[in-house]
Amino acid sequence: MRATSGVRWLRIGLATAGAALAAAPAAHAYDMNGFLPAAGEGAVALSFTTEGYDHFWAGEQRVAAPRELGEIETRSLTLWGRYGITDRLALVANLPYVDTEGDGTAGLADSGVSDLTALVAVRLAEPRGGHSLTGAAGVRTDVGDYEGDAPVSLGDATTDGLFRLVYQFQARGFYVSQQVGYDLRGGDAPDGVPLHTELGYTFGPTTLHAFYTRYVADGGTDIGEPGFTFPSNQEEYERAGGGAYVRLGGSFGVSARAYTTLDGRNTGDATGVSVGGVVTF
Repeated sequence: MRATSGVRWLRIGLATAGAALAAAPAAHAYDMNGFLPAAGEGAVALSFTTEGYDHFWAGEQRVAAPRELGEIETRSLTLWGRYGITDRLALVANLPYVDTEGDGTAGLADSGVSDLTALVAVRLAEPRGGHSLTGAAGVRTDVGDYEGDAPVSLGDATTDGLFRLVYQFQARGFYVSQQVGYDLRGGDAPDGVPLHTELGYTFGPTTLHAFYTRYVADGGTDIGEPGFTFPSNQEEYERAGGGAYVRLGGSFGVSARAYTTLDGRNTGDATGVSVGGVVTF
């Protein structure tokens, strides 16, 4: 009975976790909920994400992209995995291949492997009355040969320490999770605080979810000010979206997700969609 319950909740968690991680830009928050796999269980997800924008925030002012940049389109293929070492300890990893380009006169483009992210997640408080608390710590580092200080780039080319704390409540197919974290950024990138709120409901083989994400940077530069670099920008944003995960039988499921940017600073006014497949074992 314990193993069956573990697989069920693992699949509910994968309804959003795999899609969320695959859709997150490499240099942004690593969003997670409070689901952990049981010992010896795990999952692998492969997702395709596409996003684009033709407006961005230079500092706090939203402006149209100049003709040199044009519309920026980013496509990524992301491999994500999670494995339960014990019932309270799990490893999570995420690696995207990114292709980004602007259709402006400058012809800016780049493609390749971006940043590898790896976390160790620990159940700090056992579920009691539907409540649980999970902590995680890890690293995100560039593993591709790319230029970080560019308006069209695969990431910031930094090595960052990541810390996460997630409170979650679940009951009768419903769950709500609240993540708060801290990104200890490398190089001249400012540290940041990611916040991620997620609501989900499972009925039959389907899980629906909605989310709100905010990222707050601890200082930094604005685009266009003297001496700024793109990694040093005070990049902040608010995003919202939702999606669905459907278990197709056995150990396989499919996910879809969409999101849009509500507000930002030194970031693109991006809208994106993601689709993927998840295999549990």
